Amino acid sequence: MAPTTTSDPDTKSINKSDFIRSQPSSMSAAQVVEKAKAQGMDLRAGLVYEVRRTDRAKKTAGAKPPTAAGKKGAPKSTATVPKSARPEKPATSKAAFVRAHANLTPKEIVERAKAESMELDVGYVYNVRSSSKASKNEGPGRAARRAAEPKGASTAKAASVISRVEILLKAVAAEVGLGRAIELLQSERARIRAAIGD
Repeated sequence: MAPTTTSDPDTKSINKSDFIRSQPSSMSAAQVVEKAKAQGMDLRAGLVYEVRRTDRAKKTAGAKPPTAAGKKGAPKSTATVPKSARPEKPATSKAAFVRAHANLTPKEIVERAKAESMELDVGYVYNVRSSSKASKNEGPGRAARRAAEPKGASTAKAASVISRVEILLKAVAAEVGLGRAIELLQSERARIRAAIGD
């Protein structure tokens, strides 16, 4: 008659590594070997150490520290700052505003400036444009020419001023019409004569 075994048939279906993992980690390797032997399973203490070491390494690798990829998901600081706390854009100067709208008429520029809470008048627009045209006509060597001018060059400077005035007058005439421009000049001349008692 063949000898009977006391091992549990379900135990044979469990491999050695799974059996080791099913035992509490508080049990020593020798205790795991003894328990396996009692259930008809041949184990070595070295295998117990190896399985437990491999499992610890897997758990350590699974608990990854926060990486740069996790930081990417964080909201940007500018998104959380209310609009009222953000610095406002520097205000544009009036002259720069006029130059930026060279394609508009002086009246249109005044209206556009008013819509943006900026006070301008038509005369200021003409003045800025005439100054810009004079600067372009003089070219980049303006400062060098001024430095090279002799002290008695007041006549040339006066001619330059007259030229700028003529440019301004032409711009006014083009905007309001030649007849209206002449009327304005005559009325201004009469006002000045009355003021000086001529």
